[in-house]
Amino acid sequence: MNSGLFKYSVLTIGIVSALGIATSANAAKLTADSAPTIDNIATATYSIGGVAQTPVVSNKVTVNITQSAAFTLTATNEDGDITDDYNKNAIVAPKGRTAFNHTLTNSGNVEDTYTLSLAQKGTISGITTVGAGSYDLDSTNVTYIIFDKENKQISTKTVTGTVFQETVIALKPNQYAKITISAKTTGNLGGDLQNLTLSAKSAFFAARSPTKPEEAILQNIDNSTTKVPVFKITSTVSNTLNLNDPSSKATYTVKIFNDGSAAYAAAAQGIIVFNGLPAGLRLADSPNMTVSNGASITAGNGGKGGGSAKDSVEVTLLNLAIGETATIAFDVQRDAAETIIDPKNIVNHAVVKLDLGESGIIYDTTDPADSLENTSQYYPATDDSEVLDGSANNVTGGDSTAPLTANQRALTIEGATKKEIPTSTSTTTQIIHSAIIRNTGKEIEGDKAGEIKFTISSITDSKVTVVEGSVELIYDPDGNPSTPNFTYIITRDVNGDNDLSTAKPKGNEPAWTGMAPGSTVTINYKVESKNAVIDTTEAVKITLLPGGNDVPTTGSRIVSNETTVRGLKLEKTQALNESCSATATLNFTKGDVLAKPSDCIVYKITAFNSFSTDDARFTFTNTKINDDIGQFKNKAQVLGDSTTPAFAIKLDDVTGNAAEPSTNKYNAQVNTTEVTGTVTNLAPQEYAALMFSVKINADGAAVTQIP
Repeated sequence: MNSGLFKYSVLTIGIVSALGIATSANAAKLTADSAPTIDNIATATYSIGGVAQTPVVSNKVTVNITQSAAFTLTATNEDGDITDDYNKNAIVAPKGRTAFNHTLTNSGNVEDTYTLSLAQKGTISGITTVGAGSYDLDSTNVTYIIFDKENKQISTKTVTGTVFQETVIALKPNQYAKITISAKTTGNLGGDLQNLTLSAKSAFFAARSPTKPEEAILQNIDNSTTKVPVFKITSTVSNTLNLNDPSSKATYTVKIFNDGSAAYAAAAQGIIVFNGLPAGLRLADSPNMTVSNGASITAGNGGKGGGSAKDSVEVTLLNLAIGETATIAFDVQRDAAETIIDPKNIVNHAVVKLDLGESGIIYDTTDPADSLENTSQYYPATDDSEVLDGSANNVTGGDSTAPLTANQRALTIEGATKKEIPTSTSTTTQIIHSAIIRNTGKEIEGDKAGEIKFTISSITDSKVTVVEGSVELIYDPDGNPSTPNFTYIITRDVNGDNDLSTAKPKGNEPAWTGMAPGSTVTINYKVESKNAVIDTTEAVKITLLPGGNDVPTTGSRIVSNETTVRGLKLEKTQALNESCSATATLNFTKGDVLAKPSDCIVYKITAFNSFSTDDARFTFTNTKINDDIGQFKNKAQVLGDSTTPAFAIKLDDVTGNAAEPSTNKYNAQVNTTEVTGTVTNLAPQEYAALMFSVKINADGAAVTQIP
């Protein structure tokens, strides 16, 4: 925000014109002073002896009067830039209102009058107007308040933008007017940018430069960006509905996403979501209605059917930041008092409404036939559309709803696991991964060949692999882990598929007869490793392959289990000890150290068990830490209790990489070939450190190592 300053006088108007000095409406400064004069001559008459004498005329004296004119027009919005004449990047909703603030100041020493007006558009460097949006001057309000040089208010007036045109304000020297434009936009959609120009024309300058009227005008340009919440509505159904079972329930999940992929998206407060169920459905006896984001949800009778049962939900007080999603869920049942017209294509629609005040109410719905939808008044034409088959709608603000069919089958696979494994395993340290097949439908599943298959496949080739023949099935007939379960074995066919119909009892379990409705099958398999690399992660994909008649299409089909290789990590650091003092402060580093003959170097080797604490099997036993003293031959002497200086060799548990061992708990020592010690037990996420010192040879001669 910067102001244009005009300062002119009669004297230099001609100079400016003669030199061809270019001026513009946003000129930073133009200066000119006029110098009117007052000439004064005195006269006197007198008499001598009663006789009039010749009148006397004095010399002329001259007073030069300096007259300066100047005014500024300043754009004062806090827009992050105080170097220009613009109010930029104000946020406004479609057909919304935003405020632009300006200050007009008479900074000269002559009284002046200014003619003020508004004009659509205006050019701002680096900002290109977008769309057909403009400003509705009839609905725009302009308030101008005049202050004296002591900052006391003299007058105030508010008019419409239309009435404001050619408004004349008189300001004495050092008086100023604060001008606030409450600008109402029109015809603007999300993403549109629209400009408005405020002009102030000085009568003083206009009179002195009649051939160049533009030199009497200052302008500020106001810019606003149109932003509006962009709703992406997705309605899904968790399972199918058994029309022969009045107690059968399906769960609708409606997600409202404030689509941050639109650059013009804005936060929303006070959203209303309404979902009236299709004819033939009602809310379940226990509807389990839930809503996120702290909103409120209530049941009602606003559905499409004519029955008396509750058949709609309404969410209120819902707020969504940009990129935020709200989730609404509720259970439904068949309404026996109503007829379902198309049992294979029951489509549920949700409506989102948001009151934008003067901008109106956004009405967005998953139903393209709803005549009340008005998103075209707020979003660009390419944004917002509806799909009715449950497929993803990837356009900005795209809505999607999925049909609920009368198919009784429904399956899903879930329960991805993440485990850790050693670099090499034995039969006792192999790990078990699992996934859960859940029958959420109303039919027995997997009793017929090809009805339920699954595959287990490594996503990448690695040294972490599935143990051949290790797949087992844990069958839970009622989905309740506390009731008896049964174990079955299964083998792959020639295509690499596992078919549930081939399951065989592992022991005395009953013969396999398929998955009852509501039951689960947990797939367990073992994973082994051989010379794997620490911290690598390998994935195994379990894919559910439903088949047979009326194949269910809803629910998850893939679970990816991850196996991360863990083990022992060693970190070696060193510290310079120039004084060879046992009490010296040590600064350990993994970088190079510059030392001199007779300096001491302290080494620290830290061992870390990188397994998480979830599996106690992976406590390391007899972890031996070694450092080959041949590395110091003819260069340095390893120090111990019996050397001069004497330094204790220590091996102890520590709290982390930076910690030093305090004792020689594990009896580390130096022999003819190495400094070594063995940590008895190193549990997951625990550290141990070996520390010893060497003294650099004074003259390069070999030094006999201890002991």
